[in-house]
Amino acid sequence: MRLRDRVALVTGAGRGIGKGISLKFAAEGATVVVNDIRETGQAVADDIRQAGGRALFIQADVGNRDDVKAMMERVRAELGALHILVCNAVCSTQDILQDNLEPNLRVNVQGTYWCCLEALPLMKESGGGSIIVISSVNALLGMQGIHAYSASKAALIGLTRSLAVRHGRDGIRANVVCPGTIQTEIWEPILKEQPHIWDQMVRWYPIGRLGTVDDVAHMCLYLASDESSFVTGAVMVVDGGLTAGLLEFGQLR
Repeated sequence: MRLRDRVALVTGAGRGIGKGISLKFAAEGATVVVNDIRETGQAVADDIRQAGGRALFIQADVGNRDDVKAMMERVRAELGALHILVCNAVCSTQDILQDNLEPNLRVNVQGTYWCCLEALPLMKESGGGSIIVISSVNALLGMQGIHAYSASKAALIGLTRSLAVRHGRDGIRANVVCPGTIQTEIWEPILKEQPHIWDQMVRWYPIGRLGTVDDVAHMCLYLASDESSFVTGAVMVVDGGLTAGLLEFGQLR
């Protein structure tokens, strides 16, 4: 098992990408701290335990520093170590689509910042580890109408690279994952209004399909494991070729 005897904390793990990462890490031997602002994270922790793994659910708002401090204190008290931090929590779909700046900055940027800052002492005490920040292809491409979300995700790249430079000598690596369109529950409100949107979006992707939660979870597993011991400050794109160039552009002639 690639993560045996390690403790991993995954934020926003009650569904979607965070849930998939949590299940993948647990299957590889990690003790997983499942964080979410919603109680749905409890069901993820229960699923891990029922499968024979080890998990702890902590309900907390990562955009609130006091919540984050309390979460890290509980990890220290109950598990005594932290080796892997996955910052995946994101503001609501409604706030993304309505281009609401404050929640995009509070949850996406501040939440990641507070989690990293409060996790660093425990990771150092644990002998180092891996920070994995979930950004988006929106950090790399201009997308019409969701400026606040794109700006928040771009900020995460600068933050993560700064952490990689500052804490490499502490044995802590920090990397960014930029997923393309991943088929998760976060799309449900959009699909109700635009039921064919996924069919339309597939045309953007050279690989001919949209992404799955496992596509992202496999990348995170690599970054969490010793296999990536010389990888830090990197931006890992998991997007089916989207940022390489839109397929439709090559079909205009």
